[in-house]
Amino acid sequence: MMLTGNKLLAKNYRGRLLVSYLDPSDSRWGTVVEWILAKGKELLGKSRSVFEEEINEYPGSLPDALVFAGLVKVFSDNCSFEQNAEFDAVKIRELVFSYASQFKQEGRLSSDIEVRKNIFELVGKQTEVDPNLIDALLYSDLESENKLLAIPQTNAQNLMHRYNLSLAQGALLNSMNIVVKLPSSTPPARLRQLTRWLKFQRLLCAVDKNKTDGLTLQIDGPLSLFRTTQKYGFQIALFLPALLLCPEFELEAELLWGKTKKPCKFQITSNDGLVTHYADSGMYRPPENEMFILLFKKRIDEWDISDTISDLDYSDDLLIPDFVLKRKTDQKIVGLEILWNWNTAMVERRIKDMEKLKLQKYVLAVADKGNLGKEKLSQIPKSVYLFKSSPLPQEIEKIINSI
Repeated sequence: MMLTGNKLLAKNYRGRLLVSYLDPSDSRWGTVVEWILAKGKELLGKSRSVFEEEINEYPGSLPDALVFAGLVKVFSDNCSFEQNAEFDAVKIRELVFSYASQFKQEGRLSSDIEVRKNIFELVGKQTEVDPNLIDALLYSDLESENKLLAIPQTNAQNLMHRYNLSLAQGALLNSMNIVVKLPSSTPPARLRQLTRWLKFQRLLCAVDKNKTDGLTLQIDGPLSLFRTTQKYGFQIALFLPALLLCPEFELEAELLWGKTKKPCKFQITSNDGLVTHYADSGMYRPPENEMFILLFKKRIDEWDISDTISDLDYSDDLLIPDFVLKRKTDQKIVGLEILWNWNTAMVERRIKDMEKLKLQKYVLAVADKGNLGKEKLSQIPKSVYLFKSSPLPQEIEKIINSI
């Protein structure tokens, strides 16, 4: 849901990326966006192909055609189209064509209304589908034939805010690294929430915090990875709306911009007027973490596991664990962090942070997909656990009992 290509209106000016944000109070664009919203409502129930054709045909003159194309894309990306998984359109189509070929050999033309009716009845009987639906289902598996079911419930100003956010998100797809600074006045609950969002999106991030300067996040951009992945780029972009929940922040990204990949810097601050569409609904965590909690509770009797860290005083530390493990017999407490997506430098930074803080009761579980192993890291403390597909509760228990 971000803008890329020629829809990403920005230019590299003397080493700084300047993004052409819209002014949400601009009445010229307000009129255009109102038309987009009204047209979308009018096209409910139409096929995607009809929708895409008509939503792009603005009846008047446009202030800028590329901005209009970007607004339409943002609107379209937030529309809902049907997915006909209930019926096997490929099988229905094959049967219809097979019967049509058979009837043609018999001298009966499928263009004849009665012949079509007979074909649909035969196919309906064989597939247990209402014959009256066969015609509509013939190409229902094709994306162009999916019907428009719902449009975003928004207004013109909010759609323009979403457009501006999509521009910024698109720019971050070209980042090598990102530095986010948050002042020391940022509420601890907000810092913790933001850290949870980083973990939820599985971003490669180092955290530095001191009482004077506040919190600094150093996030690896998608272009910094050994193998650039579109998924990781999307995760970077999806983190930005969460950052916008913070009352004050500064973000600076190093980009490789354009076809020539020319280096430049891109800045976003809390004063730029970008607006998030995320609800401020608290903490998030990957679904794999949910599964780990269930598995841990099922297999481990001597320890309790929780995803709340009220028992740990990490308010002045660099690391915030995913889980708190508490031994039932003596109330011994250990923090557990799981890294699902990482590189060697990321893990080495985590280990250095643990050593710097002298965190003896902190376990780092690291997903090893086969391309990285113990020999790739300079040192592996006993509190670092490499796992293959998912962390094993029994192995975690061995470590936390020994530290």
